[in-house]
Amino acid sequence: METKWHLGETKNYDRFNFVESNRDINDLNVDKIEKSILEIGIQVPIVVNKDYEIIEGQHRFVALRRNNLVIPYIVSSYADKGHIAKLQESKKWSAEDYCRSLSTKGDIDCKIALEYAGKWFKQSKGKFSIIKSLEILMDGSAFSVLKSLKSQSFKVNIDIAENVYNAIDIMKDYENSASPYNNRISRSLKKISYQYGGLNLKAIKHMAKYNYITCYGSEGETRKYLEDKYKKSLSKCKN
Repeated sequence: METKWHLGETKNYDRFNFVESNRDINDLNVDKIEKSILEIGIQVPIVVNKDYEIIEGQHRFVALRRNNLVIPYIVSSYADKGHIAKLQESKKWSAEDYCRSLSTKGDIDCKIALEYAGKWFKQSKGKFSIIKSLEILMDGSAFSVLKSLKSQSFKVNIDIAENVYNAIDIMKDYENSASPYNNRISRSLKKISYQYGGLNLKAIKHMAKYNYITCYGSEGETRKYLEDKYKKSLSKCKN
């Protein structure tokens, strides 16, 4: 009977390859694993496919290589690059992890979303997070980003997303009791944008200028408050 897997160990680090669609190496995670390995040794081998691509355990591999230690590994005929996220569910892949993985596999919507998210993250000096950007970029008024990425049904709506981001960028220049980058405010603005077919930025400026924008305990209350202020400003800007 053909063996479906076998064990091995080596210090030939060049034998192994990283999978592009895996999430990025997290240095803090490597440091944590390295500390454990140096204290009690490596307890779990890494898992590779027949091409010696690391399917599970890339952080362990980096920690071992960093210390010139032997790499214990399992070559599994069941190991597949498409199973990486599933194997690491206990490590809670974020929406960003899934999006980056799909992007490396050629998903155009994910690639576009990450480009915009990265740009907004820099422009906002980190106040507009990557995941928050993905929420705003996802087509539709819902916010189930992780679910849509897991099911590979994630699509972007750049027009609405840019409209919402530009509204937030205007609001940040006025004194408010809550940051316009707050999740409840950004998500509320997205819903209002879909409801009204886009946000009138002149009305947003008027709203921020003549109101001390605040944020309530629930998203529903916040959206109701913002919509009321927006409607009044929209009416004044149209007169």
